Amino acid sequence: MRAPLSLIALALASLFSTPALAQDATADGNAEPTPTWEVGGSIAATSDYVWRGVSQTQGNAALQLDLNVTHASGFYVGAWGSNVDFTAPGDEDDGIDIEFDPYIGWSGAVGGNAELDVFLTRVTYPGHRDGFDYAYTELEGKLTFAEKFYVGAAYSPDIFNLGGNGFYMNAGVALPLGESGFDVTAQVGHYNLNDAAGDSYNDYLLGIGRSFGSLRADLQYTDTSSYGEELSDALDDASQADGRVALMLTWEF
Repeated sequence: MRAPLSLIALALASLFSTPALAQDATADGNAEPTPTWEVGGSIAATSDYVWRGVSQTQGNAALQLDLNVTHASGFYVGAWGSNVDFTAPGDEDDGIDIEFDPYIGWSGAVGGNAELDVFLTRVTYPGHRDGFDYAYTELEGKLTFAEKFYVGAAYSPDIFNLGGNGFYMNAGVALPLGESGFDVTAQVGHYNLNDAAGDSYNDYLLGIGRSFGSLRADLQYTDTSSYGEELSDALDDASQADGRVALMLTWEF
């Protein structure tokens, strides 16, 4: 997914070798130092790693780590990782146990009440055996309106290293449940894989979640439609695209 890891090293070097403070004016007119660079991330544990409606772990649990460096301008660089399992019982072992995705991007306000997040990711699977290299590059963007509604799109020129492109679109809404502290999410997506795998499919998500300070819990139901035989042959077995419930706990730092 994103860019070479040398960019991460460069960003970290900048963090420790250059002044890390900028001056912002407070309400009373006094200058207050604010970080130019910030280091953050998250650790998540999920009962099933589901991506665009399809399990990446054969329905099993996953532990996921995200680490990033963000500049005050909105530019950021980082890397994300998770355990994965694409080998169904009886299939040849592909040697893949880890997904590692370095990325680079920018996010910030656009217009009066909208926020844009655009990032480039390099999706890799270290340790894969010969013939099982699924690495690809993807450019993705998400536009959020009024902090509740969002639309997104992603494009890869060589999705899953299959020799064809893939285009994904989604739209959703996240609404608070009164003063309860809970919020609900509904999302629908369409994955056009006609060029790479000969077919397309739709995915759906319904979720409820709540934040407890830096800890967040999410319970999600996902499903797909039109995930047919061609996709099952070229990608994951259709059973991994069935409806399923997953619980995720995320700690942000």
